[in-house]
Amino acid sequence: MAAVLMTGCGDEKVEYEITAAGEITAPGEISFLDYSINVYKDQTSNSCGSCADQPVHLYVGDDSEDAVKAVAAAVERADDRWEVVSCEGNTVLLREKTAASVDEIPEAVTPEGLNFITKISGGGVRIASEGGEAADGGSDIAFPENPERIAAVYGPSYELLTMLGAEDLIVVRADVQTDDFPWAEKVFSRISEIPVLNNVHTSVNFEELMKYDPQIVYTFPRENELNQLRKAGVPALAGTSGETLDDLKKQVRDYAETLGGDAVERGEAYCDYFDSRLSDIKKRTSGISEEDRPRVYYAGVDVLTTYGRHSDMMEVIRAAGGTPVSESLNAGNRSQINYEQLMKWDPEVIFIDHGGMNDGSTVEELKKEIMSDPAYSAVTAVKNGEIYLSPSGVFYWDMGIQKILLVMNMAKLLHPDLFEDLNMENEIMEFYKKFFDYDLTGQEADWILNRLSPEGR
Repeated sequence: MAAVLMTGCGDEKVEYEITAAGEITAPGEISFLDYSINVYKDQTSNSCGSCADQPVHLYVGDDSEDAVKAVAAAVERADDRWEVVSCEGNTVLLREKTAASVDEIPEAVTPEGLNFITKISGGGVRIASEGGEAADGGSDIAFPENPERIAAVYGPSYELLTMLGAEDLIVVRADVQTDDFPWAEKVFSRISEIPVLNNVHTSVNFEELMKYDPQIVYTFPRENELNQLRKAGVPALAGTSGETLDDLKKQVRDYAETLGGDAVERGEAYCDYFDSRLSDIKKRTSGISEEDRPRVYYAGVDVLTTYGRHSDMMEVIRAAGGTPVSESLNAGNRSQINYEQLMKWDPEVIFIDHGGMNDGSTVEELKKEIMSDPAYSAVTAVKNGEIYLSPSGVFYWDMGIQKILLVMNMAKLLHPDLFEDLNMENEIMEFYKKFFDYDLTGQEADWILNRLSPEGR
């Protein structure tokens, strides 16, 4: 990447103008000055979904005006060496806050379909070249054989790596893996001893991460962070939010392949278990007619956040014998809808999930909100009291390897007559023993099923 060396000229401040052209046609990264902006394929591929506090980001399909607004927002949020002078149409003008404070300006880089034409004035410098190149992230880096130091940054990575027998290799992990999940500290033998990276859902502090000298990083699908790791020569595997349940098994196998050894066998044992349980559920629900399948709404972080057709939650609900009311929604995970849309769908059953037990707004509070708010009283599920809270064990049940337990539990709740013999406490106990090598008591399994803490509260 070319760079322009800055030679300050007295008190004159450097101005940097970006004019964008085109429309983003592929995911990647925008980099300019010392900033980077992730560009996602769609909301499904953005692990933070509609989180309000995540870094500035864009999606495939965003145009030149969207791009310069994102540039301006990134600079304003950083509030460091540059300020936004103006942002109009497809052009944004930036100015250094303190004269001669900038040592160099790297060439801007853009994803496919988008082009930046840049111009520098003041300070006696010229632009190195006009326009950026598509970011390709560099060549892939080979995963080491028999790794000894790994980083579990992506939310579901800790439980998955533990299932694969690699907990002893983890040298740093994410805050969310215990902040919202007290069962993780109870079940996982080392998690309380391992250093923590904070605010990983928003972004990962690269310098902090590299202090632990990881040989493999299991992280989020954020291109700017992946590029940092590539440049540092550290192989990384990005987690993904799947559109089908097969995508979960693929992720298990991908993780296992990077670890090698008996992780591959462990991964296949999990996939066999997953297929066996899912096949049994589908065998029982396959004969249910459409009219006998309850209309199911799956809520996420709040009542009006849900999952669209690009989420594997559609397959979860259908496998469990329901009809997902949001399957026509052109979205992935954690997508916002409005009240009118929920009323139009009028679900017969509502499930609430994606709430850790220590979350600020727990699913228990969300259930109370729905049941007590007169605005929702006309919804069939509310009138009939058909609102259920999905369990939360060592991690979310709607993400990660416990998702098969979610399918089973949902099937039993939707069709108790078909699943009289399904004992969810026993299933949870077997799962935790088989994949986490932890012996739950029947009481503990019941507490997990009912979203209680390891103390039964």
